[in-house]
Order: sequence, then C-alpha cells, then structure tokens
Amino acid sequence: MPIRAAIPRRSLLVSVNPDGSWSGADEGTPGAEDVDLRFQITGEEGRGVLLEYASLDGRLAPADHWFPTLDEAQAFAADAFGIETHEWAA
Repeated sequence: MPIRAAIPRRSLLVSVNPDGSWSGADEGTPGAEDVDLRFQITGEEGRGVLLEYASLDGRLAPADHWFPTLDEAQAFAADAFGIETHEWAA
C-alpha cells in the first residue's frame, strides 16, 4: 500500500504493561518512559487507510488502526498521541 503520510521518528512517553502491551502516558505516570516510534499512514483514497506505529528498537509490539480517511487517521493520532497535523510528511 502506498504511504500517504509518515513521521520517521517521534519520541513518545509510554507506559509498558507486564504483558508487553503499552499505551501513551502522562508525566508522572509510574514506570513511564520515552520511546522513539515510527508512524505512517498507508492506503488508497476511497478504500480506507491504516495508521501504523512501532517502536524503532522493536521492543514494543507494533499496532495499527483502520480509518475511512486520512483526516480521520490524523485526528486519531492527534487525540491519542498529541501528533499535530504539521508533523506529518507526505
């Protein structure tokens, strides 16, 4: 699938659970740490897109979410990870 938008490296504060799952964290969250992640949105207009993200060092499980449009994927990334629209490269 073609890459529609990408962020090759972005540091994100995350909380890692004992089972290996993880989520974004706030300052002061016990056990939270900064991890470098790669984000990309792939897909074709009219067929939906995937927001994909993974840690650059491979220690966190990669994840993805499907959205009908690029705008919706970017809005989710903004809400979930604080990524602003200007951070995405085409």
